Amino acid sequence: MNNSITRFAPSPSGLLHVGNARTALLNFLVSKRSNGKFILRIDDTDQERSKNKYIDSIKENLNWLGLKYDECYQQSNRIKLYDEAFDILKAKGLIYPCFETPDELDKKRKRLITRRMPPVYDRAALKLEQDEIKSLLDSGKKPYWRFKLSSKKVKFEDLIRGDINVDLAAQSDPVIKREDGNYLYNLPSVVDDIDMSITHIIRGEDHITNSGIQIEIFNALDANIPIFGHNSLLVSENGEPFSKRNAAASIEQLKEKGIDPNAVNSLNASIGSSVDIEAYESLDLLADKFEISSLSKSPARYSNNQLDKLNSQLISNYNFDQISQLIKDKNNIFDEEFWDCIKQNISTLSEVSDWIRILNEPIKGDFNVEENFLIVAQDLLPNEPWDLKTWDEWISKLKEKTQKKGKELFMPIRLVLTGKKNGPELNKLILLMGYNKVMDRLKRK
Repeated sequence: MNNSITRFAPSPSGLLHVGNARTALLNFLVSKRSNGKFILRIDDTDQERSKNKYIDSIKENLNWLGLKYDECYQQSNRIKLYDEAFDILKAKGLIYPCFETPDELDKKRKRLITRRMPPVYDRAALKLEQDEIKSLLDSGKKPYWRFKLSSKKVKFEDLIRGDINVDLAAQSDPVIKREDGNYLYNLPSVVDDIDMSITHIIRGEDHITNSGIQIEIFNALDANIPIFGHNSLLVSENGEPFSKRNAAASIEQLKEKGIDPNAVNSLNASIGSSVDIEAYESLDLLADKFEISSLSKSPARYSNNQLDKLNSQLISNYNFDQISQLIKDKNNIFDEEFWDCIKQNISTLSEVSDWIRILNEPIKGDFNVEENFLIVAQDLLPNEPWDLKTWDEWISKLKEKTQKKGKELFMPIRLVLTGKKNGPELNKLILLMGYNKVMDRLKRK
């Protein structure tokens, strides 16, 4: 697959979810492995459902994931190209006008289903005579348009699923243009794939039938047919498909949670495949290991727990230079010493901000700590300068004085210093805080 040209073509009608991100990633990796080109194509021909805010969000989320696209197009700006292709197909007699109302079509479908027959369009519009069509047009009736399928079986070799057969006789002639003049999915998709010289189309298995239909349109337009790969759909842990209306599965939500984008990419490239799930610190490393042939036909089950594990593994292994590129610290406390102290206790990037706040702001809350114990701790707190031995010296004296040990000894100190029951090693943490701040916390200031 040398110099592969792939595309990701989302519709801007909702938030980008992890299933969309997986499709984008697979296309990106196929192009990257071959030093090719990755194109973002916004499918916004449906102006009623398309929103500019979602276009902006898609671009921001792809950039956050590191999926840099080489070119970007919006289908709403390319209508002239679709009109030209429409005219070519019409001249070949492959497009025909239809005049049924949605209600009439619905009644036809229901009658066929009642008879236990496939709800395939009966091509009634093809039987209209020219004078009948003219009469309908003269009366102000606006047609919608269908592409006439060959009723043959379309066969192609799929990168993921092997031999594919799509029986077009079992499919309705697809509507490619509505009565309001707006184009539906199939024609703009094919025209753009031709114009952009797309070599590989990687998309969900729910598009297999569309691929069969589109191959006929490619042929009708005398164009080269791209190589297809239909990946299994991503499902949640309980087996439900992801939806744009499910904000919990959105990339926005993962960003807010503090998930590292490399964790999302690592999981998306591994689930539903024959390779082990492991964390990759960069897309370059991931691309080197990725093989599209490793993807399985079975549904890919997305696990939040697995994502959290990958995320924790990635973050805890980052050196200071790597993590500092992801963290924006306005308080200037985020330095290498701070990172070395907290990194083994971090699962999400947002927790870094939590620890910055803990070290900068007073600790609030009543932790039910004995006041006398804190007074003794204040009295025994050594003066600076401190080093890594300071904690052991202090806690040893406190143990001897109070006769406390284990949790009874350590937990009250941790609670008043951090407000948390778990966290970084206190021998390192107190060095970051310094004498004055530790004393203030012991005094509950």
